[in-house]
Amino acid sequence: MEQPESSLKHSKIPALKRLLVDDNINIDEAVVHVMRLKTINPDVHPRFNETLRVCLSQIVGYRQLQAEVESVRKVQYSSDNLDHEALLMQLWSTLKPDTQLKSRLSPQWTELGFQGDDPMTDFRGMGLLGLRNLLFFVSSYTDQARSMLTRSFHPQYGYSFAIVGINLTSLAYSMLTAGHLKTHFYNLVDGCPQLTHFHHVYCYLFVEFDKFWFDERPRDIMEFNRVKTKFQKQVIHKLKNKSTILINELIPC
Repeated sequence: MEQPESSLKHSKIPALKRLLVDDNINIDEAVVHVMRLKTINPDVHPRFNETLRVCLSQIVGYRQLQAEVESVRKVQYSSDNLDHEALLMQLWSTLKPDTQLKSRLSPQWTELGFQGDDPMTDFRGMGLLGLRNLLFFVSSYTDQARSMLTRSFHPQYGYSFAIVGINLTSLAYSMLTAGHLKTHFYNLVDGCPQLTHFHHVYCYLFVEFDKFWFDERPRDIMEFNRVKTKFQKQVIHKLKNKSTILINELIPC
């Protein structure tokens, strides 16, 4: 995929370069247009048509996913929004099914790794995306999430589960916007990746970071930025291998 995208980017034909930025592209028309401009004979190159269609679908799909993720991130969590509050309550009930939340504003939220009595303040940076990532993880991989929450209270290597989760949303978001995740999505999906695919990347990052954190044996939580930076560099290096798909035994895709 890297080669067709690079070819379009460096093309001297404006119509071809626009394929990388046009949000209203018609894939079938674009394929015909490219083959005509490049005078490609389908009888001589019978697979070129379908290969180009998949390539363009992935290029456009990645850009659309970036826009969708950004639109979720821009939505600020609001305690006045009943839908937002319902998602937050679902997060609590999934991770703490046997413990009743005594009130909406409560020090109990620190048991999930939030900073204070009101989780709303912790979602400011990543907006609703932070909550949706967390909720997707704990709902899809509940046993693993509960196990990690328990591990996060380790007396020496403990970390704030929810806060780390929101930081990993920021990591996943930055890798998406920088284009690092193209390798993963181009290898994973023949067409347009969906928001669910991004959630799965987040789940992968959370599970792998938890392992990485304990392997690093940090002195205390003040080493979080150092460990996170080292982890990020490792993942980006892995994505430089053009065959990489971010999967592990828990997160299949």
